[in-house]
Amino acid sequence: MMKRNGIEPAAEHYAFGYRRVSSVKQSYERQTKALHDFGIPDDRIYEDEISGKFKTRPGLDALLKTARRGDTITVSSLDRLGRTVLHILQTIEELEHRGISVHSLKPGEQFEGVTGKLVRNIMASIAEWERENINERAAEARAAREAKGLTTGRAKSVLIPTKIEAVRTLRASGKTIAYIVTNQAMSRASVYRALAESRD
Repeated sequence: MMKRNGIEPAAEHYAFGYRRVSSVKQSYERQTKALHDFGIPDDRIYEDEISGKFKTRPGLDALLKTARRGDTITVSSLDRLGRTVLHILQTIEELEHRGISVHSLKPGEQFEGVTGKLVRNIMASIAEWERENINERAAEARAAREAKGLTTGRAKSVLIPTKIEAVRTLRASGKTIAYIVTNQAMSRASVYRALAESRD
């Protein structure tokens, strides 16, 4: 796959492609054809053979290390970026924060114009609904365990000073919570706790 180096002009922007299947039983063929038809060559297409539920994916991680501000990442459909709307929006947010655009080839999934803003707002609403459902299920599970007299939750992990400092530095530089969660391999709760401890 194409890699940047110091010889290439900094102002030149690139269009990359990303394709993903969940298992060896699935084929990249449809996604690959869509990316080729859009003009993206094989050496700028990154891929993963892994479920979308995983936030860390080798192919996507390699692409994120290669892509630079002003570049565009194209997918056949937005669900290639994640399993849930919440995860997809977190990934898009991280990319946009770095100045990298996301383009979907699926009709109705573009964010440009009035219709695009509507699509974005609908996705954000669905993501919030997913988040609330996750929190509600967790609360129900805790209540059920308490009713049985069982200990709920888990002990808070100890945040080491270097982690707290890394989170503080990233946040101070303008990084989003979603970016810090992925970058530091921490939960959102731990990131917020690290920020609170750094203020203390």
